[in-house]
Parts: sequence; structure tokens; C-alpha cells
Amino acid sequence: MKGVTFVIILSVVWSIVSGIIEKRKAAAKKEAAQGNLSTQSAHPQLQQSPVNVKVQSLRRRKQPVSPPVQVARPKHEIHPIAPLHKEECPLPPQESRQSAPKPAGQIVELLNNRRNIRTAIVLSEILGKPVSQR
Repeated sequence: MKGVTFVIILSVVWSIVSGIIEKRKAAAKKEAAQGNLSTQSAHPQLQQSPVNVKVQSLRRRKQPVSPPVQVARPKHEIHPIAPLHKEECPLPPQESRQSAPKPAGQIVELLNNRRNIRTAIVLSEILGKPVSQR
């Protein structure tokens, strides 16, 4: 329901904004048409303001296209990680810990006897989606 409301609000706002844009375009065309008529008179420089002259010259000016700059990336060498344990250290290095059993292994151990299988089925019924939503 929120999505539909959002789409409706967005379409109303867009219609208002597009109306404003169209009005500005029409006003600019009308002003340009009046500007063309005034430039055809004997003294066009006296009728145009200096600001309009500057804006029109900037609009006519083409922007130079600069090629993209390529940045050279320095090459990083990968060095092996040095062990943190040093021989002079009085503490012995820690032995690697055994990792936790993988989930697949845990499931296999769980399903080895019938009682655990029944428990797993009951848990899947309780924790799973209701039958009406499957």
C-alpha cells in the first residue's frame, strides 16, 4: 500500500514540475521571439542589456573537450606475512585451534538416530512457514 501511495505522490509532483518547466520554456521562446524583433531595429545594442549580451555570447561559445587524464598506478609488491612469534620470546607459540564442525557435519550427526530425526521434523514444522503460506 505504501508503494502505491508513493507512486501517486511521485506522479503528482512530476506533473507539477513538468508544468513549470513547460511554462518556462514557453516564456523563453516568447522572449527570444521578442528579442529577435528588437534586434532587427536600427540600434540593437541600445535595447539589449549588457547582461543578456554576455549570456548569449557564453551560450554560443563552445566548450573545449579535454582528453581524460590517465593516472599511473604504482605497482605494489605483496610480501609474505612475517610470523609474530620470535625465538627469543619466553612464551611458547599457541597451537592452532580446531575449527568448529561444519553445518553439514552437524546435521549428519543430528540425524543419526530416530529420536533426533523426530525432533528435527517437529522443529521444522514449528519454525517453518505455515501450511497456508507454502
